[in-house]
Amino acid sequence: MGVVQGLLPEDPRVLGPYRLLARWPGPEPGFPAGAMYLGRDRELTPAVLCVLPGPACEAATELSLRPVPGVPTVRELSTDAEPRWAALAYTPAVTLSEVRGSAEGSAILAPHQVAALGGAVAGTLAALHARGIGYGAVSPAGVWLTTGRPLLMALHACRTGPNPAARAAGVRPEPVSRVSTVPVAFMAPEVAAGGTAAPAADVYALGVLLAYAATGRLPFGDGPPPVLAYRALHDRPALLGMEQDLAEVVTAALAPRPEDRPTAAELVRIPMSASGEVDRPGPPPGRVVAALALRAQRIAELDPDGQGPTTTPTASATRLLRRGAPVGPDPVATPATQGTT
Repeated sequence: MGVVQGLLPEDPRVLGPYRLLARWPGPEPGFPAGAMYLGRDRELTPAVLCVLPGPACEAATELSLRPVPGVPTVRELSTDAEPRWAALAYTPAVTLSEVRGSAEGSAILAPHQVAALGGAVAGTLAALHARGIGYGAVSPAGVWLTTGRPLLMALHACRTGPNPAARAAGVRPEPVSRVSTVPVAFMAPEVAAGGTAAPAADVYALGVLLAYAATGRLPFGDGPPPVLAYRALHDRPALLGMEQDLAEVVTAALAPRPEDRPTAAELVRIPMSASGEVDRPGPPPGRVVAALALRAQRIAELDPDGQGPTTTPTASATRLLRRGAPVGPDPVATPATQGTT
């Protein structure tokens, strides 16, 4: 879930110079490898700590040497002994799962905000794929929203593929991994059928994510992997209510065959909104601001002994988040609508 939780008995209390305070919301690949924590170093600087499985270490090392916009800076990396971990620069952030409205099937973000989210995530994926890194965690729990650019910080899900020099020489990219950490509904049909998770699987998952953010529904519904894989191969995605430009992009990303999907780099160049506001999406929506405020409050109240929040969140902050209401004037409202009755 997307709530800051206290440490469990099996969780470590220290990773390197970082004292762990709580579990950090994100994908749930299982313990211990893949767990994420909020911690502080000796100077009390906060950081997000990712426990890395072996296959993720090469990708984490590459990102520590050459940062990618949209992935938090790797402040420190330890891969020589168990547990292996990476410390990421902390930015106030909440997952898309945390800002979903209370009504089932309702849009999570406005159309131009979905388009902005898609363009930003596609840009980060394109940079990762150019390095031979697959993200493997594009889902509501694997994309973090901030007051600025969305972040991909699930380093435990990253896997390396072919050497970039080999791609430059015209060598066809090999699949990145046989492991997928995304929920079943976000899993590309070739992966659900037992195939490998290549960059095209990230693109497919992004298509599902954008449909979910725009409508509050999954384009092929929910169910076991074989059922969803069959629907993805034979049915058209359910995109009712999406703007045409965005629906066309999502449909292309959800192509049944991976070779028919656009690359992440191609998605960046495709207009996702006719409004022309993708590059200037404006302030974050009210429910994102409310979720960030609630997250900041819970982190500020963390017990120094790492036992989670010491107090119950204020009723007003919780009520705002559940209703999806803004804190104060709605930052998404246009000047023409603010102050009117």
